[in-house]
Amino acid sequence: MRHRRKRKVNQPSQNLDSFLDVLTNTVGVLMFISLFVSLLSVDVERIIKTPLRAETEKEGKFFELRGQQVFYVSNPEIERKISELFDRLPDCELPEIPERMSQYLYDYYLAQVTRYRNCTNTISRELGNFYFDNGEYVVTFINDGSIRYEPNSQAVGEGNKQLQEENSRFIGFLEALDPHTDYIAFIVRPDSFSTFRAAREEAIKRGFQVGWEPFGQNSLLVFGSGGRAVGVQ
Repeated sequence: MRHRRKRKVNQPSQNLDSFLDVLTNTVGVLMFISLFVSLLSVDVERIIKTPLRAETEKEGKFFELRGQQVFYVSNPEIERKISELFDRLPDCELPEIPERMSQYLYDYYLAQVTRYRNCTNTISRELGNFYFDNGEYVVTFINDGSIRYEPNSQAVGEGNKQLQEENSRFIGFLEALDPHTDYIAFIVRPDSFSTFRAAREEAIKRGFQVGWEPFGQNSLLVFGSGGRAVGVQ
């Protein structure tokens, strides 16, 4: 009797190389994340957290960080000169066009317009002639009424080490302010973040709310005519 030979069927085999590659990469990423979190937890006590921006009723006192040095933008001497300028500027009232344009009212309206133009010309002239140099900034006005702070090339601020000394000018400025009514606003150039962190820490130690804004390295420091504001953080 002949035995019929059974046909051997080969089952398709699976290639697990791709799966093993994915598994290996996933494990590697998880190990990297664990290591990164561990490093952060070691340094957590030295990190000053910056919460989201918030508005405040307090008055902002501005400092600029550039060249790894801190400069006082809201210097009282500069603020006083600007206040004196605005105190002597006239009030210009824009005349209203009369509903009925009789000859008398027309002449009266033209006279009011002339006075208004003379008034605004006086303001423009006073702003254009304003110039003040306190040794750190040359302060002038530009055409739209904005205030420009141009750094004095000879000015020398304070760096990280000076900020921690007892006779630091920056600390002296802070002690002259009131954390209940003032907050500290930092304008930070790209080359000065380490000094900014040191200055911010000193301000926070003294109970001040702090805000900051990044600023281009070569951008002109100009405050708009509508006022100055950097939200606290």
